[in-house]
Formats: sequence, C-alpha cells, structure tokens
Amino acid sequence: MRRHPVIAGPGAQPRGLAVASLTVLLFMSCGTGPKDPVDIPAPAMPSAVPAAVLEPAADPAAVARGQLLVDRFECVRCHDIPGREPAPLEKHCVRCHQDILAGRFPAPPETLREWQGHIHHLTDVPALRGLDRFRRAWLAAWLHAPHDLRPGLDTTMPRLALGTAEAADLAAALIPDAEAAAPIAGDLERGRELFGLKSCALCHRFTGAPTIPPAPRLPVPLDDAQLQRGLAQAPDLRFTRERMRPAALVAWLIDPPRHKPGTPMPQIPLTEADARALAAWLVEVPLAPPPAPKPVQRLPLLDRRVTWAEVEAQVFKKTCWHCHSDPDFARGDGGPGNSGGYGFTPRRLDLASYTGISSGSVGDDGKRRSVFAPLADGTPRIVAHLLARHAEVEGGAPEQRGMPLGLTPVPLADIQLVDTWIAQGRPQ
Repeated sequence: MRRHPVIAGPGAQPRGLAVASLTVLLFMSCGTGPKDPVDIPAPAMPSAVPAAVLEPAADPAAVARGQLLVDRFECVRCHDIPGREPAPLEKHCVRCHQDILAGRFPAPPETLREWQGHIHHLTDVPALRGLDRFRRAWLAAWLHAPHDLRPGLDTTMPRLALGTAEAADLAAALIPDAEAAAPIAGDLERGRELFGLKSCALCHRFTGAPTIPPAPRLPVPLDDAQLQRGLAQAPDLRFTRERMRPAALVAWLIDPPRHKPGTPMPQIPLTEADARALAAWLVEVPLAPPPAPKPVQRLPLLDRRVTWAEVEAQVFKKTCWHCHSDPDFARGDGGPGNSGGYGFTPRRLDLASYTGISSGSVGDDGKRRSVFAPLADGTPRIVAHLLARHAEVEGGAPEQRGMPLGLTPVPLADIQLVDTWIAQGRPQ
C-alpha cells in the first residue's frame, strides 16, 4: 500500500471561514453593536524562522494583549480557562443553566421547575484546555470569522467585535507555544479502514469525505452522559487539516484525555501506527466542496392581523427577553443586550414589554433609536438582525450581527410575524 505523508500545509479553507472548538453563546441588543475595530494586518511573524519550526512561539507582547482581551470579551462567562477564575454564578451563562437543570440553583423549587422547562441552550461548551494541539493561525482566523465547527451543538461561537489584529492577539494568549516540524507518515488505506472499524462516524461528521459506514458500536464502553456530551461536542472532521498540528493530532488520537482532561472524547485502542494511519486519512483524503450557502428568504407579510400578545408569546418571551429585559423582570442586570457585556457596550434594549421595545435601543452615538426603523434596504432593524442569524448559519457575514447571538435562528415564520406586526403599526 502507498504511504502518504501528513504535512502541515494550510489545507482546504472552511465554509467561507464563516459554524467551537470554542463554542461560546452570547446575546446582545438589536443594534449592530460598537463599530468593529478596523481590520489591520496582524503582527507579522518573525522573518528568521528556523526551517524546523512551522509556527514560532507567540510574541510575548501579543500574549499580554491577548490576556487583556480574554477579560474584555469575558470568555470565562462561558468557558473554563486554566489559570482563570470562572465568572460568578449570576454571570456564568453555562454553569447557571447547568445548576438550574440539576436543581442546584438557589431558587424555590417551583421556580426551578418553571425555568427547567425553558432551558435548551448553553448547557455544555468545550473547556479551553489543551489548545496547543491547534494551529494558532487557524484559531486567529476562526475567532475573527467563526463558522459552525460542532454540528451536534445547537449553539455556535458568535461573531465578536474582533479585528484581525485583536483575533491574532487573543489566539496568541490561548496558544503561545511554537510548533516544531514533525514529519509523519501513515497508511491511507489503513486509515480509511480504521475510520469505520473504530466507529468514528457515530459521533463525528466528516463533510465532503467518502461515506464509510461505522461499526455498529463504539470500541469502548461509554456511559450515557459521556456519550451525549461526545455527540454534542464532536467537531466536523472536515476542518481537521487546517485546525490541528499534525504531530499533535497523532498524540491526541492515541490518548485524548491525557491532552485535555475532562474531554468527552474517549481513549480508543490504537497503536501508534494506527494513529498515524488514521491521521493520514483525516488530513489527506480528498474532500468534495462544501455546499453553497442558501439565500435567506424574507417571507411576505401576512394578510391577517398580528398583535403584540402574539409576537410577545411566540418570539420575544420565548427567545429574546432573557438577554434584553428590565433588570427587575429578569431578576438580574437585564442581560448583556441591556447592560452590555462580551465586549459590547450597553444597548439598553428591553424586549420584555411593549413599553420597553417601543423605547428602542442606544445607538453608536449614545442616543436612543427605534428598532423598527427601516435600514437602507427597507427592512426594519430588528427584523434585519433576526434574518442575519440565518445568513450567519449559512456561512455569511452580514452587516448586522445575527440575533439571537450564537443561538439557533428564530424560525422564518416567527420573523414573518414580527415583520407583519411592525408593518401593521405594532398593534397591542
């Protein structure tokens, strides 16, 4: 059999680099947020890089800047990061949801039961440990323009207000170490065989690769909790070739928990030769082009009457109010869409009441503006943000940030309700 080298080339580009090894789920107001930083070139890599080094150690100044960005963008509100204190419970989106579902949250039992029926998102995200297995350049590009990396999660890394230089600094803080060249070779055909025998496709999607039926069961026993976490967090293997450092990929396949304690990826019995062969398959098999993004269709206005009560129940109270509401109603600070957070300034948008939504949000100039006012193409601002989330999921990067930020898009039929309600003069 022919043996194929596993090299550290750039690989195929992901879907427009547009859906976390780092899944962070955030929300903000229906404003576009603060003006994004101007995209300026990231600091150049040192010119005198030894041939044996594929990616040099990060510039200490970039690492220091990146550490400040970890604070500015409040990464610990969703992710566990070594050496960082987690956010307090009332600010920690994921741990708050986990505690509510487990019945640990300090609230009356009847309140917990009510909340438990509403929590569907942000119940599990990857911890930011063991990131040195990834390429820093890939992480910088992905942070700047995140795409859907983990199809099993119903949340994705949101588009933050990160310029290219800031994304490079943040990546430097998360992956400061150099990558030394470590040429490896693996048997491609053996890798294809192992992909089926080890049941990789039971958890992972491999978009564009030939379909290989998995064995009927995993080669190691897993309890239900670990299996469900694995199914949710398993990345699409299409992105492995540009995402992972090849030598680190082999080590990861041999013993994932050693490199990332707590990972839901189990240790699958593999010899080193098997791991090299499987790595060769993952990074060398030809891939079909990704599917073209589908255009987002704005549905026509309804002929029937739509009232505030309907859009409140179907859209705003179901999806939006938790992060855009009056502090007293939300039992907190009103959410990041009201009080700011994750690098965004406060927009003071309250979607929990007719009066609140009618008062609008705070624009970039610090003044109140209507969320119903049409943008240049005639689409009401709030409708444009809801439609933009569909465009993001398809791999686009629309001018408006999609809402809900990083979450499953509001169904088009529900956006149609909001659109019709606005066109009808927003009747109560």
